[in-house]
Amino acid sequence: MQVLTSDTPQVDANDYVTAKNAADTLHKHYPGHLWAVAIDRAAHMLDVRNLALSGAWGFRISLDAVYSGTQFERMVMRAGGELLERYRVARRRADVDALAALPVDFAGHHRPDL
Repeated sequence: MQVLTSDTPQVDANDYVTAKNAADTLHKHYPGHLWAVAIDRAAHMLDVRNLALSGAWGFRISLDAVYSGTQFERMVMRAGGELLERYRVARRRADVDALAALPVDFAGHHRPDL
């Protein structure tokens, strides 16, 4: 993955637009959540994570399997929704109280239902 927090980030314009479109889709369907989207150019994958739940768990979407904009939006929406469901969070606007009430492990990390 490329690091975007450097003084000289190396970001391809297509990767940037793809990641932005994915983030916009997630914010449109599930507002208020702390979504993180990154492109792994070498693997042709898009990574979707919810940092309010866990930065360690997420979904990878193969960009080689995307054939249209609507299919891309549907795949991103589905990945975000499934990630919320694994943590037993409703597929809607983020509820801070509900997120704070989720069970955590000894280190304070939220645990998904695997």
